Amino acid sequence: MKTFLPPALLYFSNAILFISLFTRLPAIQASMGIDKAVLGFALLSAPVGTFLALPLAGRITDRFTPRLTALVTLPICALLSPLLTISPVIGFVLCFFLFGFFRTIFDVAANMISAGIEQRTGTKVLARSHGFWSVGLLVGSLCSGFLAERAVAPFSQQVMAAAFVVAACLLVFWVTPKDVAPDAQPERKRSAYVLPDRTILLICVMVFGLCIVEGAVYDWGIFFLREELGADPAIAGMLYAAFTIGMGLTRLSGDMLRDSFRPMVLVRASAVSVAMGIMLLVMTSSLTLAGVALFLIGCGIALAFPLAVSTTIERGKGQPSENLAALSLTLMLSTIGVPPLLGFIAEHVSLAATFLVLLPCVMVSFLMAPVAEGRRLSLWRRGS
Repeated sequence: MKTFLPPALLYFSNAILFISLFTRLPAIQASMGIDKAVLGFALLSAPVGTFLALPLAGRITDRFTPRLTALVTLPICALLSPLLTISPVIGFVLCFFLFGFFRTIFDVAANMISAGIEQRTGTKVLARSHGFWSVGLLVGSLCSGFLAERAVAPFSQQVMAAAFVVAACLLVFWVTPKDVAPDAQPERKRSAYVLPDRTILLICVMVFGLCIVEGAVYDWGIFFLREELGADPAIAGMLYAAFTIGMGLTRLSGDMLRDSFRPMVLVRASAVSVAMGIMLLVMTSSLTLAGVALFLIGCGIALAFPLAVSTTIERGKGQPSENLAALSLTLMLSTIGVPPLLGFIAEHVSLAATFLVLLPCVMVSFLMAPVAEGRRLSLWRRGS
């Protein structure tokens, strides 16, 4: 249990910080006096920060150990988050850029912590670690809905979330031993960006559709529930919790599922669940069915990134930290235009269209599922 505590608590507190911010985006947007299209472009600053952080993420993690890197970068993100709720547009863009920069380094370090536990103990913990992210999303979305209903300001809410994150990091620092210092290795020339090889590119294509749906729910899910279905802040928070419940239950059982089913089966089942959830969400006017739809989407996207990480570590060449950085870089570049595009669609077409345009991408994930087993696509094989 002590071995599993660090990644579980880090993922959980990171999710609390993240979801408490994103569930208050409507209020933050209103305070800045901007429309959804402009908000979409403002949200683009975090991927830019990710892009600039990725050349450093693997190196910093290797140099200072995953434990120390995670315990420094997550509190920095926590201290930035209250500023995002009170800044004008320019300040929001700058702070969100820094938020994306440090959070990227944290993500690489946190995944390396979980991967290291699997390598040392032989016990699969990666999906369960991400499961605690989902548990944090559930707790955070319920608390956020409760606080929003009682007119607690977003700034006050983020101060509370930041304080919790800092306390969690101090606890992890106190109860866990230091990592073994990395062996000194001769310096070798390394390019600024770790370029993905063919394997990593195919993994990214495989999970692309599922990852952008996850991002769309984070960015626009609350807007959809409030504006399309007329849910008040408390009900919207409860419905949003259905998404996090589906994600959390699937991830907490994900290591068992990885032992019981082939990776290709898991990817295809994930894609089907997401597609069903999107279609139900945009077709229903019932709040109850909207909750069911979000639950299905949560179940579907739950294992996308854990499967991508495990496949990258198992099949990638070179240093695992560099492979994870290359995976994150490629996913970021492939999705960098998505927030402004979806914001434009939401503002000028409809929020329902924002989700419908993602269905073809989900189909690509379904078709690319054999990549999870290192296989060529069956469609290609029949044509050869």
